[in-house]
Amino acid sequence: MTKTHTTLLILLIASVVINLYQYRERIDTTKIYLPERVDAADQDTKAAVLGEQERLETNFPPTYERLDNDRLYQQEPKQDFTNKRPLARREAYLAQARHWLAAQEYAKLDEFLPLYLRQHPQDIDFLLLEAEYIVHTSLLSDAIIHYQSLLSLPLSAAQQEHVQQTVTRLTEETVAALTQANSWDILAQFIEPLLQVSPTSRSLILALATAYARQQQANLMENVLASIRYDDPQAIRIRQLIARPYQSLTEPNHDSRLSEPFTDPFRHNEDTPIALLKYGDQYVVTTRLSGHQVNFLIDTGASTTAISRQKFKQLFKIVQTKFVGQFNVQTANGTVRSPMYQFASLEIANLHVKNINIMVLPLGELAHSDGLLGMNFLREFDFRIDQQNAQLYLR
Repeated sequence: MTKTHTTLLILLIASVVINLYQYRERIDTTKIYLPERVDAADQDTKAAVLGEQERLETNFPPTYERLDNDRLYQQEPKQDFTNKRPLARREAYLAQARHWLAAQEYAKLDEFLPLYLRQHPQDIDFLLLEAEYIVHTSLLSDAIIHYQSLLSLPLSAAQQEHVQQTVTRLTEETVAALTQANSWDILAQFIEPLLQVSPTSRSLILALATAYARQQQANLMENVLASIRYDDPQAIRIRQLIARPYQSLTEPNHDSRLSEPFTDPFRHNEDTPIALLKYGDQYVVTTRLSGHQVNFLIDTGASTTAISRQKFKQLFKIVQTKFVGQFNVQTANGTVRSPMYQFASLEIANLHVKNINIMVLPLGELAHSDGLLGMNFLREFDFRIDQQNAQLYLR
């Protein structure tokens, strides 16, 4: 064998070895590898992920082959499309994670996402899915800040637009929902961290100043408004709330119960009293929440109506709700993180409030009711409680 033949043979062997190595790398980069040695607490997680991986590797449902047409974002292909198996495996993981998110199986995502993102930290689709997961499991203000941090990643133009639109939508919808519910304390807690990240945002400044003014916190209001001209028309209207706390920013006051000397509006015979259940000095009223009976304890000190977790789990299976976000709420037992949901309606007798926001709280001590009826319902009406006869009048 000549020297030339020997050189060619060595080059051929090297080429084969390199091709085999690259092929193996291309296959392996789509797998989720777990450490060989894990703590006992992680054994179930490892077994579950490995079991899911084995199932996906041996049986790809036809729908996974069609997922590429349904993807919101297209990444540059990094695989050899003559071998579709690695791509299908990744799409199967993505489809499974999206299913868990839609089904609110957050515990499974909490186990799966860290494992996947540790090995694929730049997979944008999974990073965006993680951000949506954080919206449902963390404080909404923290989730919005997390979304904003994604803008530092190498996103495509479509992805950047999606993230920016999500930040704007979540912020504006939440401010509107909390304002409509008159939940000024929760609104202030929501905006404060966002304003630290975006200190020049005029909309955040005005919303936070309004929340402070509604709570009659003049010094905090002025500190927030300091970056806006003193003669700014919107700032002037916000300052007027300190003197007239129940005056709307844009409309004259229609709440006669709060702004005028009390006159009994329930003198007419046609006003039908609503029977209450009395327990000590507390009163429980029967309501219809999205068409289903719920017993609420009347609490004029609660700014927002709240329902127990146990009752919410029952209703969540049978009624449509809209998730608003997670917020910190002050309770008798301290601060708790609570999700807020919007229900279609809350009705007492023939009077109702549509699209009402309700907190979900651990209210296990309420033996005779399913929650607290707060001022975001009661302030919509003239109301009076006849304590002697245990009756509620609403108009």
